[in-house]
Amino acid sequence: MIIFKAAIAVAAAYLFGSINFAIIFTRIIRGEDIRTLGNKNPGASNMGRVVGRGWGILVLILDALKAIIVILPARIWLFNQGAALDYGVLYIMGITAVLGHIFPLWYNFKGGGGVSTMLAVSLWFIPVELLVSVLAGGLLALAIMHKKENWLTQWSPIFFITLTPFLTLVLNLTLNIPIWKRISLGGHPWTVVAGCFALSLMMLGLNYRLVKAKATNSDWEKH
Repeated sequence: MIIFKAAIAVAAAYLFGSINFAIIFTRIIRGEDIRTLGNKNPGASNMGRVVGRGWGILVLILDALKAIIVILPARIWLFNQGAALDYGVLYIMGITAVLGHIFPLWYNFKGGGGVSTMLAVSLWFIPVELLVSVLAGGLLALAIMHKKENWLTQWSPIFFITLTPFLTLVLNLTLNIPIWKRISLGGHPWTVVAGCFALSLMMLGLNYRLVKAKATNSDWEKH
């Protein structure tokens, strides 16, 4: 029974994650495809540059909510026992929502980078560790990459996405400090730590592949 429920929940997460609000709003507001505008990325940052900052912020929020909207009801009605397996299924749902954003079924599997949706997933499961990693990643980017263009928007995410699973593992092995309700520093089920590693590795691998593909296409266009 749990396998059937998990399959339905994961499929729903992917389908909902495939909704791209940047594409939808740009078509409504400007009658254009954002994938042909700016840097051609159908995400919040390009939306902010092309259509307007307010619209970019709205898309950022909606992209983040995509994961929460599917995880929350599943947590309440389907996987509410608090067992490691429940957390594992919920984390897989979050990962699948991110995959839906990057490879959306509705848009020929060509979507955004998925960072906003990934942040929401991590914030749901490991909020304290994520906030520490984001701060540390930003400081590292400032110290090491501040002379490079887009050091904050490009390098800071790379650093904190890399740091998050390792920080989560170390704190999980050394601490278990409850903070408020289900929020704690350390003390997470092993499936949460495993999901954190899986999500970070997936994000780093997929975005590296996308960046490399864009660079290759740019070089090809010059010839």
